[in-house]
Amino acid sequence: MSGPGRKTQPKQMSSVDRWTICEKGHIHWGADGAAGLLLKQVPEHGEPVYLFQQRSRWVDHAGTWGIPGGAIRPGELPELAARREAEEEIGQVSSYRVTGMDAQDCGGGWKFHTVTADVDSPFQAFCVRETDATGWFTREEMWRLSLHPGFRRWLEEH
Repeated sequence: MSGPGRKTQPKQMSSVDRWTICEKGHIHWGADGAAGLLLKQVPEHGEPVYLFQQRSRWVDHAGTWGIPGGAIRPGELPELAARREAEEEIGQVSSYRVTGMDAQDCGGGWKFHTVTADVDSPFQAFCVRETDATGWFTREEMWRLSLHPGFRRWLEEH
């Protein structure tokens, strides 16, 4: 029973990847949270570059730039979800070394896990599902992009 001052839980749906509502009433993609993969390549000379994708016009925050990622499936580790989602969105991912993982809580219990990793050299990322463009950018260049608001907040903290 719901009423003034009472919180109601969102109905559980049978679909694996789905929208969910956190304790603060925010709507998020991924009932078990989400994860993304931030790949960095450090050249012998010059600044490190990071792989970004521009989100397709049919997804949430269309046209913004960020990292490939998406919903964590039930029982899936964030690192595995980040890799799976990256390959769904930009094609085959080069081998990498995980350097860290950070969970950003929306304040209502829902989390986005950013997995950071290094690659030996930039590789060709493709526009596959949910991606309109890809590119490797320096830290200075990334700030000129129209960044996904959640990823922008994460960058400001790191």
